[in-house]
Amino acid sequence: MKLENQLNDQKIVDLAVRRSGETVDGAFGASIRREGNKPPAANEQVMGLVARIIVDESLPFYVCTLDGTVMHVNDHYSALDKALGEVTLAPGEAVLAGRFQVPSLKPVIDDVLASDTTVRAEEIVRIGGHERIFLGRHSPVRNERGDVVAIAGTYEDVTAQVRGIEEANRTQSRFQDFARASSDWFFECDADMRIRSLSDRFTAIVGQPASLFIGSRFEQFGRFEENLEGRLDGAHSIKARKPFREQLFIIAEPSGGELKFHLSAVPVFDRQSGDFRGYRGVGMDVTARYKQAAEADYIRQNLEALLKELTRKNLALDEATVQATSALRAKNEFLAAMSHELRTPLNAVIGFAEAFEHQTFGQLDKSYLSYATDIRKSGQHLLGLINDILDVAVIESGGLSLSVDDLPLEQVFAKAVQMNKEAAVKKSLDTNALQIKTDALIRADDRRTTQIFVNLLSNAIKFTPEAGAIGAEVTLDAAKGHVCLTVWDSGIGIAENHMEHVFEKFHQVTDHIYSRKQEGTGLGLHISRELARKMGGDITLTSVEGEGSRFTVTLPVATGVNENADFI
Repeated sequence: MKLENQLNDQKIVDLAVRRSGETVDGAFGASIRREGNKPPAANEQVMGLVARIIVDESLPFYVCTLDGTVMHVNDHYSALDKALGEVTLAPGEAVLAGRFQVPSLKPVIDDVLASDTTVRAEEIVRIGGHERIFLGRHSPVRNERGDVVAIAGTYEDVTAQVRGIEEANRTQSRFQDFARASSDWFFECDADMRIRSLSDRFTAIVGQPASLFIGSRFEQFGRFEENLEGRLDGAHSIKARKPFREQLFIIAEPSGGELKFHLSAVPVFDRQSGDFRGYRGVGMDVTARYKQAAEADYIRQNLEALLKELTRKNLALDEATVQATSALRAKNEFLAAMSHELRTPLNAVIGFAEAFEHQTFGQLDKSYLSYATDIRKSGQHLLGLINDILDVAVIESGGLSLSVDDLPLEQVFAKAVQMNKEAAVKKSLDTNALQIKTDALIRADDRRTTQIFVNLLSNAIKFTPEAGAIGAEVTLDAAKGHVCLTVWDSGIGIAENHMEHVFEKFHQVTDHIYSRKQEGTGLGLHISRELARKMGGDITLTSVEGEGSRFTVTLPVATGVNENADFI
């Protein structure tokens, strides 16, 4: 702050600012009061004592009365005051000594009087942007009766010492930070490996005073064991006076638990004689790490046991699979053989029944004609069952042979419609929508494709009530290179919980009134889908119970198909 008041020749000057009255430094806040430019009356008692005060004259020195009036300064104080330039210490400017009270000395005087002994205080001044630190020693001055009549003080420039201590503290702090970051506690041992010091952190971790362990060897309150890497080289390294790292050391807790530490240390030798002096090192709490390692090892052992058991079961499963495959192959071969053996005499039965129906061998009674018709129908039904079983056996055995060719879809489907038309007429079904018009060519086996369409049409007729309708639609999926033919009906439909099972072997929907009237093996849809997939296509189903079903057959488009053909 600047000089602001000039009232009745009284001036207040801040000793921590420039003598010219410029910016406040703020380090001291000391001020002196000049009263009429007249020096106060000399305190002859104090001045008489000045000559008797024993002081180090090499230091800046001052004496002030108890009211804060500086009575005397020595030459060193004057020289220091001059060297400080625009700033000053608490006693003020040397040239003003003996004339003015210095309020900034009042706290110092109070402290000395309160403690009745020497008071030490640091004062910081800033010169040219740099701080200087002065240590002031302020002592009471007594008269012959022992009464304190004045305060005497010396100043010493301790900037270098303070900065050195601060730097040492910073270095020590950095060292401690590094040590804390890399370890939990520190230790130091003598040449006999007896502990001389332990850090406070050891007490916090172990829960026992570190003093209990001072003078003891590590082996007296813990034990060394192999670490996670299987190393137990700490004792050998100590005997060889070598550094060691991450030596596992275990301390038993009073509660019965165990604390695990990794000890790392380096040997200490006398710099002059080279004699071994002991070890300095750190300890890291690794209890949690070893607990996790033990848990991981336990899990690993369980996994290994499970893997062995799984391997054993897989071997047993492989053996069972081989046996099942062998049994399935034998079953399929048996079914194929039996079906072939059954079809030969059955064809003869059907043939003779047809001959009787046509009265090839002469006139027959109407009753015998009816019997011949029943024999033919039963034989054809049985032949259909045998053919289905044979088809399944051939497909599952991998012996299915396909003769793939480019086929006109319209002709193949029309042939299947013709085979089922009589059955549709008998139930008075509307079949107008079965007449499709398309130029599409498919890449498929003629007989097997016809078999698929016959199965789908037969099912549509079976499960559609009288006077219902069946039909077909053709679309082209150019992106996938497929032709899609959908056979639909207005029949009973299929419940959602049955839709995913209709393509399974021997599955029949039997919870509807119409389904109970139908005969069959439940193999038609399974065979049809497997045949479609063998030819690079598929069969999918959408259905609404009570409204009807839509079975869509997708088959590959033949090379050279007219993708711009009209699929109506």
